[in-house]
Amino acid sequence: LRRYFAPIQDFRKEPDGRSLQHDVVLAGMQSKHVLAILATGGGKSLCYQLPALNRFHRNGSLTVIISPLQSLMKDQVDGLLARNVHCAATLNGLLTMPERAEVLEKIQLGDVGILLVSPEQFRNKAFRRAIAQRQVGAWIFDEAHCLSKWGADFRPDYLYVSRFIKQFTGEGQLAAIGCFTATAKPDVLEDIEHHFKDQLGITFESFIGTHERTNLDFE
Repeated sequence: LRRYFAPIQDFRKEPDGRSLQHDVVLAGMQSKHVLAILATGGGKSLCYQLPALNRFHRNGSLTVIISPLQSLMKDQVDGLLARNVHCAATLNGLLTMPERAEVLEKIQLGDVGILLVSPEQFRNKAFRRAIAQRQVGAWIFDEAHCLSKWGADFRPDYLYVSRFIKQFTGEGQLAAIGCFTATAKPDVLEDIEHHFKDQLGITFESFIGTHERTNLDFE
């Protein structure tokens, strides 16, 4: 944490004193399948970025993060670049053709360790070719509520990604799956769990945070 995210010195604490952030990162380091609900501003992205950086620097593997919003992807990459982390990249509709070609080349060469993509990219042949060359260490679903019944209508390609992961993995070892969101009622969590049980035969270690935000006030 201190190596990649200085000046941050410690993981964020919950109101009850425990650190969900620490526990989720540890599970990610141990390549467990993780379902985590952390309030907006609760440091979700660090929970998958830190294990991703660790994996990349340890064995060169790629972490693919599926995100629905271009602004979120750009924000995450910009944030990592500002911390002098240069192995992060994004593929989305905002890129020009030359920019896109450059990112695809970097993926194939092994220079990218954290890749943020929209779910629609999984139907793109050039993208599929680029990651076929790489060992994938984890598949992360950010804003994972999009996998739920109401969310899939918004981004139906979210549901296709797990089918792609199954084909990509073949007979090999399934990489860790991580699902992160700030907004998930019990029925939404159930949808997410059933989806991955049906598609990939996995069960999650769940980390359910509180919606309490003591640093926010209404006036």
